[in-house]
Amino acid sequence: MNVENVISYFKKVCSIPRASADEGAIADYIVGFARERGLEVHRDEINNIIIRKPGTVKGAKPVILQGHLDMVYVKEEGSSHRYEDGIEVKEDEEYYFADGTSLGADNGIAVAYCLAILDSKDLKHPDLEVIFTVQEETGLIGADKLDISSLKGTRFINLDSEEEGVFYTSCAGGLRCRMIWNLEKEVWEEESVPVTVNVRELAGGHSGINIGKGLGNSIVLLGRLCYALKDTKARICDMEVEGKANAIANTGKACFCVKPEEKEKVVNIIRDTEEIFRKELQYTDHISLEITEGLPVKNAMVYTEKYQTGITKSLMLLPYGVAGYSFAIEGLIETSMSMGALTTENGKMTLLMSMRSSVESQKYFLRDKIQIIAEAFCDECIFESDYPGWQYRAESPLREKAIEIYERLSGRKAELAAIHAGLECGYWDGKKPGMDIISVGPNLYDVHSTKEKVSKTSISNMWNWLTELLKELSEV
Repeated sequence: MNVENVISYFKKVCSIPRASADEGAIADYIVGFARERGLEVHRDEINNIIIRKPGTVKGAKPVILQGHLDMVYVKEEGSSHRYEDGIEVKEDEEYYFADGTSLGADNGIAVAYCLAILDSKDLKHPDLEVIFTVQEETGLIGADKLDISSLKGTRFINLDSEEEGVFYTSCAGGLRCRMIWNLEKEVWEEESVPVTVNVRELAGGHSGINIGKGLGNSIVLLGRLCYALKDTKARICDMEVEGKANAIANTGKACFCVKPEEKEKVVNIIRDTEEIFRKELQYTDHISLEITEGLPVKNAMVYTEKYQTGITKSLMLLPYGVAGYSFAIEGLIETSMSMGALTTENGKMTLLMSMRSSVESQKYFLRDKIQIIAEAFCDECIFESDYPGWQYRAESPLREKAIEIYERLSGRKAELAAIHAGLECGYWDGKKPGMDIISVGPNLYDVHSTKEKVSKTSISNMWNWLTELLKELSEV
């Protein structure tokens, strides 16, 4: 089959706004798509969708295909792009990408593959059960809520991986956390100069896949900057980092009120701290701290010393990055922690964090550490979106067939791998024990960031592999 059908559907999917918890429009489109083609379709109350398509041959065991509808929407600071306009797919000779925003190939390309297969009239395949889930990017909520008891298939292909030729066989479980401060401010009657620091140039990236690459996190760095200023009388009047739980925070700002006679000292500390960050990140990332000075003011509103101290100490003490490597799989990150956003709304400041581990007890060990810090320095700590990992299965006929076909078509050796990120496979494995599951996908780069792109060649390669796999699975 022609891969152009996949690309056409990919562009259509990208054009529909579909951030997590806003999948209504894309769900409407897919349900209409199915009904136009006379396919059996079921949609639940949160917009998960199951579509069934009869096989072209009788007697073969059904196959389940699955991807998620939602995307992580981020845009460059200063971008005029409007979320409600959807994403226009750009391209060059090698890649598809977006202009100043994330692309949404995670997991729009899986949706496009599935739509092209459901639309096909000449593809040989067994009975198909196609699952589209929602809110995957905010804690695999759709997979948690979806009832799959009616599914007949036991061969399950998850299309949410990002490296061609790498067949994932297990993944980490995860847990999210919100630390909350009931922020108190007070009037600082003395004259002060506002000094705003904006974090620039950090790469950002996926908080699971990229957590071991030594990338800078703007929340961590702003916390260190606040601590570096502890021996001055600088007072925080604002601190804000927009972001997502599953993305490494790469922008943000902190505004300090500074006594005029201390302004030069404070600016020098900021510049010295910037140089420290640059040296630390010289092999992995780039950073600059942009300083803007305002006019002197009186009666500025600043954080109380209690809250300034509590927030600063929390950001200094909270674990960040890789907490441990696996002793079972060489090079695999076992446990990690990331910070995604630090925002204030209605007087409450919230720090959004994400923990991952392939060992459940280590995930909860990390949770307990955070709880101890929270009890000392914040007003409330909420743990949520606790999702399971996916354990390796020694015997997998589906995996063997998938690898054999990939190596035959590509002439390259396939790789088995575990991933330090959440895949919905853990839910499918738990809800229907005995399911034979693999997770695959084309080459995606810098997902959850404005640099996201997907390889044209790899989309085509994995399309050829997927259609050949379905053809051969229709024979058994």
